[in-house]
Amino acid sequence: MMLSQILITLASNLKWEKNIYNMWVKKTIGEQRKVLANLLEPPMVSIAEVCISVWQSSDKLDQTLSQHFVTIPHCHLLYAVDKYGRQISANITAKSIDSDYRNQDLSLRPYAVNLYPKRHFMLSSVYISQTMGKPCISTVQPVVDKQQFLGFVVADFDVQDLPLFISPPKANSYCEITQDQLTETDVPLPKRPRISLDQYLSDLQGVLETLISAHGVFHCQIHYGSGQVTLWQIKDPFQYRLYSAEQLLNANMYLAYSKQHYSENAIVSTAQVREVLEKFRILRLASDSIYLRTSSLNVINGMVGLSFSCEGSQYMTVESFLIKDLVFWLGQE
Repeated sequence: MMLSQILITLASNLKWEKNIYNMWVKKTIGEQRKVLANLLEPPMVSIAEVCISVWQSSDKLDQTLSQHFVTIPHCHLLYAVDKYGRQISANITAKSIDSDYRNQDLSLRPYAVNLYPKRHFMLSSVYISQTMGKPCISTVQPVVDKQQFLGFVVADFDVQDLPLFISPPKANSYCEITQDQLTETDVPLPKRPRISLDQYLSDLQGVLETLISAHGVFHCQIHYGSGQVTLWQIKDPFQYRLYSAEQLLNANMYLAYSKQHYSENAIVSTAQVREVLEKFRILRLASDSIYLRTSSLNVINGMVGLSFSCEGSQYMTVESFLIKDLVFWLGQE
């Protein structure tokens, strides 16, 4: 087989695997949302019903929301909003009732867009919470007294605290995809500029640190030129998953991995993970002539992998990597 034919075959296989994986990501997030909606709608409906009788009294409303807070699994924050988007209750958490948030205008929150006059349970898209500064998702339940629409009860959830109900596919499950489905994914879509990874290294660093320290990722490899990152997770160590910069920086990313405690088998501390990722960023950007092409970190065996523009790959322990300064890597530049 000629080299050109080999390259065409490889490219075709890579496109097929990317199509399959993108289909799985969309399906997984969609199924995850359905499971969450089925789990959260019943308690939200119940709370809305008991709030009707106390809707006109903020103090009684606060007490009612506080009493029923524990009925909503994984809830981070609970509050009530009138039909104009004004918060009429306190911010209710498992441990506090903060009335300072009463009367704030929430009509521009992501979940409130085009909400009125909808009168059914809604699960929002993932957005960045103003109070937590983290990826958040909200459930919104209308409060209706007979035919009179009063407002909404809203529950906020930290995406990183939500369980992952849908398991990743096994390798042989790819065979279940039909040719018709593959043909559908080949329909030309509007193109958008590729994200330059170098512009978002600080954001990417934060995402990777969270995935490693709190979502079971034990090995990551960053491909700077192609703008892609490869991840391995403790629960499924024999398969890696390849993400583009766009996918990693999407707030929905945290729905793809369940939250887990940092592995007891890791010989790299979470503080060292932060230091290593920061040093990767510096070595990528510090010089125009000597820079990282790829980098990797494995917290179980404590090894760092590096590939520079000027020579081949190098592997060393995290301790050795962190000790070396920029002069060692870049000379006098």
